[in-house]
Amino acid sequence: MQLSKSCIFVALLAVVSKVAAKSCELSYEDAEIRASSTHLRIRGDSYVFDKSCKPASGDITTTVYLETKKKVSFKHGNTVHSGDKCTITAKWYNVPKSYNSGKNTQIYIPFKSMKEIRCNKDGSKHSTKKSKTTTKKKTTTKRKTTTKKKTTTKKKTTTKKKTTTKKKTTTKKKTTAASSSGGYQGKATFFTPNQGACGDWNDNNDLIAAISGSLYGSFSKKSSYCDRKVRVTNKDNGKSVTVTVKDGCPSCDKTHIDLSPAAFGQIGAFDKGILKVQWNFL
Repeated sequence: MQLSKSCIFVALLAVVSKVAAKSCELSYEDAEIRASSTHLRIRGDSYVFDKSCKPASGDITTTVYLETKKKVSFKHGNTVHSGDKCTITAKWYNVPKSYNSGKNTQIYIPFKSMKEIRCNKDGSKHSTKKSKTTTKKKTTTKRKTTTKKKTTTKKKTTTKKKTTTKKKTTTKKKTTAASSSGGYQGKATFFTPNQGACGDWNDNNDLIAAISGSLYGSFSKKSSYCDRKVRVTNKDNGKSVTVTVKDGCPSCDKTHIDLSPAAFGQIGAFDKGILKVQWNFL
């Protein structure tokens, strides 16, 4: 009789566990993906399949289906995932939240919670042959502004006393480096590099940056800002780092610069997340 009760208890426990486990689904269209060292951020037009799903409602497994505007690549561990359609399964759930007061939403999925990531271009070989782009950008800016004010006042009196006063004033306007170098007062964050919009592959140890989409321009081609050097200074502690532009950040505003972990760590603490900075092109 005792054995029978134990069996019933185990069976009931299994049923309760099964009931407690829940499956949720989310979908994203026109998604934008950005990976950090710990999370994957997804932004876009979202749809929640089951409104009853809550972040803390027991054992939850969530499947996220997403389609991006263009092919994306991101690294999870030692695996590089790429494509324009991905399915992510994770032991996690969170409600999509709006950002920047817009209609689109965003979610952050911890990498440690992910069980599986599948993208439609996974396993395809990335071409190691880089297209040879020769860009000769010869920028010669000689701005010489010479203002010559030549004032000649001739006073002729009736006593045949001729007075001639010549006043020659030359003002040279010199453009300061601060105004021509494109300095910005804004913020800095950090991200996990992979293959950037400039076409190169980078990792956390490279001193690189991603600039805003408004500065980068069209993501369908290499920007004229690619490989430009940028000096970033933390306004709170005065620490500076020089980075190279290797990517674009579609969600960043014009004064926002996204740094690699190595660059961010040289000027600030990771737990702060966002730094007030001054930055300019060199």
